[in-house]
Amino acid sequence: MITSKKVILISAGEPSSIATEITIKTIMSSKVHSDIMPIIITDPQIIIDYCKLNNVNYEINEIKDKQYFKDFKKNKINIIPIKLLEKVVMGSPNVKNASFVKDSIVKCVNIQLNSIASALVTNPINKKVMYESGFNYTGHTEFLASLSVKNKHPVMMLVGKHLKTIPLTIHVPLKKVSKLLTKKLIISTIKIARESLISYFGFSQPRIIITGLNPHAGEDGDIGTEEKKIIIPAIKEVLDNTSYHLSGPISADTAFSYDNRKKYDLAICMYHDQALIPIKTLDFHNGVNVTLGLDFIRTSPDHGTGFDIAGQDKANPQSLISAINLAYKMSINKENDK
Repeated sequence: MITSKKVILISAGEPSSIATEITIKTIMSSKVHSDIMPIIITDPQIIIDYCKLNNVNYEINEIKDKQYFKDFKKNKINIIPIKLLEKVVMGSPNVKNASFVKDSIVKCVNIQLNSIASALVTNPINKKVMYESGFNYTGHTEFLASLSVKNKHPVMMLVGKHLKTIPLTIHVPLKKVSKLLTKKLIISTIKIARESLISYFGFSQPRIIITGLNPHAGEDGDIGTEEKKIIIPAIKEVLDNTSYHLSGPISADTAFSYDNRKKYDLAICMYHDQALIPIKTLDFHNGVNVTLGLDFIRTSPDHGTGFDIAGQDKANPQSLISAINLAYKMSINKENDK
């Protein structure tokens, strides 16, 4: 039986960032779908300190694991508590709290995999502090993949109101992109993307385009050979063996025009900025980061920690609101796809 009420878990994120502020603003917002039961994995003291700092009064409700529907209380800040190690100074991350950040993510995943929780939404973390604590992953995406039972290749998707994109390579220097592009990577990403568009986004026959790496998609090898040697053979192999709606490589300078966006449901891009610039240009505050290829639903706001405005009541919660609402829609679509 499909139930419209969905428990969405929210990780604490970096405690000295805007994470707590946008989370509280989101939970108290009328823009969050009424059938969502948002629960934060955090230290109640962080919420208390936020309320004191901003002269607001929100009541906290602590929930026991696996008793969500019984313990959840509407119009309150519902929390599954974990302990912070060091006092928070807004805008100044402390490496001693890195384990708290990590524990919140791990607990979110473990609860979702072993309970009725439908999805998790992760708040921003500070990679520098995490690295200093011994965190051996390049980011959230790779860490979450290590916690996935499927152990698939994780795929980052950016979702806006008018566009969906995937960067094949993520947080790497441009000079390394060409060396990291392989037929295997492209084919694997196409398959995971298509499967996810059907399961989580309700497409029956998703239309996917692949951008080129070089200007004008290489101009038949005159401006780079990656298209001829890697991208085109990968696309051909997929088309020869499937009935996918797939085309490319398409020059990135025309792929995101208004008319061209009507012709596809997803653009798979070659590198980070190629995928993120159009999303943020079209819909800066509503962009959502989604991790595909896992055995749980994960979304996050498409922005960083905002240390420069932390604790000043200036943070815009819209991207987190969009991330939570999207996680809800994905969970509904997944159930309908069974």
